[in-house]
Amino acid sequence: MSWYDHQKRAYLEITLVEEISLNALMMQLGIPRAEVAIVSVNDEMITSDDMILCDSDTVRLFPPIGGG
Repeated sequence: MSWYDHQKRAYLEITLVEEISLNALMMQLGIPRAEVAIVSVNDEMITSDDMILCDSDTVRLFPPIGGG
């Protein structure tokens, strides 16, 4: 989802001072929820935007995929 990062980085490393919900993190990063189809946290697919994240978590966001 590098197109939402003005530096177009392949990944971001963020230090969290306190726990944050996935939804709040995406809002903070300016990533619209509609642009995220699959989310994994620590290599496990999740379905809840309310999941609470901590500093040691690895989050991966994947956009919808289309083709023809």
